[in-house]
Amino acid sequence: MGESLWTYYFGVLVLACKVNATVLESIYWNTTNTKFVHGQGLVLYPQIGDKMDIVCPRVEGGSMDGVEYYKLYMVPREQLDSCTVTKADTPLLNCVKPDQDVKFTLKFQEFSPNLWGLEFFRGKDYYIISTSNGTMEGLENQEGGVCKTKSMKIVMKVGQRGSQNEGETGDGGSGGKSSSVIGSEVALFAGVASACVIAVAVVAMLVVLLLKHRRRHGKHSPPHTTTLSLGSLATPKRGGGNNNGSEPSDIIIPLRTADSVFCPHYEKVSGDYGHPVYIVQEMPPQSPANIYYKV
Repeated sequence: MGESLWTYYFGVLVLACKVNATVLESIYWNTTNTKFVHGQGLVLYPQIGDKMDIVCPRVEGGSMDGVEYYKLYMVPREQLDSCTVTKADTPLLNCVKPDQDVKFTLKFQEFSPNLWGLEFFRGKDYYIISTSNGTMEGLENQEGGVCKTKSMKIVMKVGQRGSQNEGETGDGGSGGKSSSVIGSEVALFAGVASACVIAVAVVAMLVVLLLKHRRRHGKHSPPHTTTLSLGSLATPKRGGGNNNGSEPSDIIIPLRTADSVFCPHYEKVSGDYGHPVYIVQEMPPQSPANIYYKV
């Protein structure tokens, strides 16, 4: 039963993650993409948890006609406006293999387990540009390029909601805004619900373990004291004599039994009904182990 519960909780968490991770429409980085609006570029509104692919241009059939080569960079706002990069900037994506499928996946997450992974924060803007001109010779350009001539640049407003006019620019070019906001809200609710379920399960497991612990210790009951009766302690003295080895007056009562249990306290028994019998109070063990009184 425990394994099935943990499987259920794990499934809830996986479902919550899937709801939260909305896969946005891929961005094809080539000059024929009409989503790049002149003077503005492509404006997106991704949410935390979303994913998006930037796909390099590819030629089909081995023909090298119309091949485009680019280097993409993530830059600050100033370099976006001036369409410039520096030697210190690291390329985000190298589109230099037109005969292969090359892409870069952006995962909008606030924390990346990868040392070199990208991290995004709600309410901030991020920018991607390319200063290449599309040819192999202009691959290393640090100024202008398609960023200036074709407005091939991306503005990503993470965790924000754009206006209706911005969402309709560029032939539907927000290209992935879709319902990611709704998905994030649903994911938040699912995450809170799954956390509550896990907390209740942990408390229930602790209660079950506590009950098992008590039952286990309850089985070891305290030892019961042996109840000794006068009939079991009073043993006729057997020996030689004219009474065939038995006299009613010869009653021997041990002060301590063989299992080292002392006799409980008894009052003196009256001799109105025969010979008096004396039962002594319990006393510490002495040597020899068994001491007998004849009455």
